[in-house]
Amino acid sequence: MSGSHTSPPHVQLFTGGPIRTIEAEEMAEAVLTVDDRIVHVGTLDDCLAATALRPERVDLAGATLLPGFVDAHTHPLMLGQCASWADLTGATSIDDVVKLLREHDHDNGQGPIRGFGYDHHRLGTDDAHPTSEDLDRVSLDRPVEIMHASGHGYVVNSASLRNARIDADTTTPDGGRLDRYDDGRPNGVVFDAACDLLTGPRGVKITNHGPNLHLPETAETLDAMLDLGQRMLTDAGITSVGDCQVTEREMTNWLRARDQNRLQLRVSMMVLSSHLHLLEGLGISSMLGDDDLRIAGLKLYTDGALTAGMAYVPCGCSVNHRPGNIYHDPDAFTELLIRAHELGLQTGTHSQGPLPIGMVIDAIAEAQRRTPRTDARHRIEHCGFPSNEQIERMAELDIVPVPQPTHVFQYGEGARRDYGEIAERMYPSGLFDKAGLPVVLSSDVPVSMPNVFLAMWAAITRRTSSGSIIGPDCAIDRRAALRGYTITGAWAMHMDHRVGSISPGKLADFAVVSNDPITCPIDDMPDIEVLQTWRGGQRL
Repeated sequence: MSGSHTSPPHVQLFTGGPIRTIEAEEMAEAVLTVDDRIVHVGTLDDCLAATALRPERVDLAGATLLPGFVDAHTHPLMLGQCASWADLTGATSIDDVVKLLREHDHDNGQGPIRGFGYDHHRLGTDDAHPTSEDLDRVSLDRPVEIMHASGHGYVVNSASLRNARIDADTTTPDGGRLDRYDDGRPNGVVFDAACDLLTGPRGVKITNHGPNLHLPETAETLDAMLDLGQRMLTDAGITSVGDCQVTEREMTNWLRARDQNRLQLRVSMMVLSSHLHLLEGLGISSMLGDDDLRIAGLKLYTDGALTAGMAYVPCGCSVNHRPGNIYHDPDAFTELLIRAHELGLQTGTHSQGPLPIGMVIDAIAEAQRRTPRTDARHRIEHCGFPSNEQIERMAELDIVPVPQPTHVFQYGEGARRDYGEIAERMYPSGLFDKAGLPVVLSSDVPVSMPNVFLAMWAAITRRTSSGSIIGPDCAIDRRAALRGYTITGAWAMHMDHRVGSISPGKLADFAVVSNDPITCPIDDMPDIEVLQTWRGGQRL
C-alpha cells in the first residue's frame, strides 16, 4: 500500500518597503502569502503570528509593493505581433518608413516585409497616409504591409494588393475604407472592415464587425508572438488583462498557451461580435473558465479609430474633412447588443464619437428595458468624446467607460488637428469621476505600449507629447489613477473578488516598483521602474 505525498505549503512574507494595499489609505508593513493566495496583511508581528510555519522572507529593500496591475483593454497577441515587425513609431517622413522597413528585412528576400506604428500625423504629408507606390520602394515583388498606430488598418504595396486581388473593380466593404488614386485604382490604404480582404482565403473574416488584424502567420510564429506580448505586459507589472478582440485565432492561441504551460497572464477574453452566433449556439450565457483564462463577454464596434482620424465625429468644423466610419446602423447595432445582453453576457463596445456613444447608451437602455439585469457592467471602450448629457446617462445606466490616457499624450495633437475643439474632451476621465462613474485606465496595447506609470501620469496631467494641455478639467488625481489600473480595472472585468488589491483571500499578484506613485514628484512618475512581477506567489 502506498501513501500519498503532498508538498508543504509555500509560505512567504513580503516586507521591507512601503506596501499600498489599495483597499486602505494607510500603508501595510507586511503581507503573508501561502501558495498562490494572500492570507494576512498588516504589521510584521501580526503576519508572523498568522502562521505556524516559518515563512520565506521577500525583502522589498525599500521598493514599493503594489497589487499586480490590471489592464482592462489590451490585445496581447497583436502586441507581440507588432513588436516582431519593423518599429515605425519614430518615423517622421515616408522616407523614414521606407528606410526602417528595409533595415528590418532580415529574411534575405523571403516572405512579406511588415511594420507597425506609423502615425500619418507625424509624416509631414499634410496628414495623408503613405501609399502603395511609396511602399513599392521597399519591394516590388514581395508584400510590404504596414499597420497604422491605431491598429485599425494597413497600407500595403502593389504586390500585396495583387496577392489579395484588390483592384479597381473591388467594392469597398461596408464598414471599411479602401482609398483610391484619381483613376480608381486602390492606393494601398486599407482600413477597418476592408482589412478582411488582406487575410487570405482561409483567414479570419469578421465583415463589418471591426478591423481585421489577422494577416497570415504560422502557428509557431503566433505562439512566439503571444509569448512576447505576454512578456512585455508582465515586465510592466501587469498580471491581469482583458483581451478585447477575440476570434478563433486568439482563442486557439490562448488555449495552446494554457495547455503548454506558457500562460503568464490572467486573461478575460471578450469575443468579437462577428462570433456572437457561436456563443449563442453553444449556450455560453455567462463567464466561462477560471482565474487564469475565461470567456468574459462580447466586444462590439460602432465607429473607427480616433487616432486614425476614422472616429465618427461629423463636427461640422473645417478641420474634419472625413466624417469617419460607422460599422452598423443603429437598429442593427442595438439588436446585436440586446442579443448579448439577453444571453447574459457583459459587453464592451468601441465608441469614440458622440453619435456612436449615443448608439451604445440607447442600446443598453433598450436592453435593460426589455430584460432588466443587475450588475451587467456593460462597457464603452475608449469613450472618446462623450457629451455631458451622455455622461449623465451613462451614470444612470451603470455603464463603465474604459479609456486610454496614454493616447492623450501620444496622439492628442493629432486629435486636435482631426477633430478641432472637441478634442479637449478626449478620454475625459475627470468628467467620469465627477459624475460618479468608475475611473478605469487601460492601454489598448499595442496602440500604446504597456507603461502603467506613463498612463497614470497622462491621466493626471493631461499633457501631450508637445507639452500642451488637453482638457485640464478632464484630469484625475493620483489615487484615482492608481485605482484605475488596479481595483477599478479589476471591477470592470468582474475580477475584483480575485485581483486588484492586496487583501486576504485574493491571489498573490504583485508589482514591486522603484518609487511610490502616490508620493513621488509628479514628473518622476513616468520613470518609475517595475523591479519585480509576481503572479500567484511566483516571481515571473
